[in-house]
Amino acid sequence: MICFGGVCIPYTAVIPLLLMGVRWVLSKLHQYGLLPGFIADYMNLKQAAHDQNKSSTSSPAANAKPAAGEESRDASAQPNTVKALKSEEQFNALLRKDEKFVVKFTANWCGPCKKIHPFYKQKCTEYKAYDFLTIDVDDFDAIASKYSIAMMPTFLILKGDSVIGTCRGSSKPELESFLDSHLR
Repeated sequence: MICFGGVCIPYTAVIPLLLMGVRWVLSKLHQYGLLPGFIADYMNLKQAAHDQNKSSTSSPAANAKPAAGEESRDASAQPNTVKALKSEEQFNALLRKDEKFVVKFTANWCGPCKKIHPFYKQKCTEYKAYDFLTIDVDDFDAIASKYSIAMMPTFLILKGDSVIGTCRGSSKPELESFLDSHLR
C-alpha cells in the first residue's frame, strides 16, 4: 500500500491510475491539436474527439430540440428515461428550471457505475416527476470539478444551483433510501 495522508492506494492500482492519467492528458493534448496523429491513432483518441466534435457542431435544427425534461410529462404516454448529458448548455438549462433533478456522475470505465445503472434506470421510471441524468466525468470535467466529484458513481439531487443531497457508491439500498428521502 502507498498512503498519502488518509488515502491508501494498493500497489496494484498505481499503474492503472497512472495510465488513466496519461490517457487523460493525451486526450486533452489531442483536443487542442498538440498531439501527433500516430499517437492519437494508437491511443484511439481520434474517434473520441470526432464524437465530441460531432455533438458540439451539430446543425441548428438538431440544437432546436428541447433540453432534457422540457418535453411534456404525460406519464401514461411516455415513460421517464435516464438522459446522458450531451452539452453544458443542456445542464445549465436544467439548473435554470429551478426544479429538483437527479444526476449520476459516471465514467465508461467504471465497473460499479455500470453495475448500478439498471437500478438507477428503474428508479427513474418510479420517480416520473423528476429528470434523471448521467454525466460522464471524462467528458464534462468542469461540471465534475464544480461539484467536487472524487469517486464514482456519485449521485446528486440538485435544485437550481444548490445540492440537495449526495450519495456515493453502488449500494442499491443506500441509493433507494437516498432517493426516497429526497424525492417523496
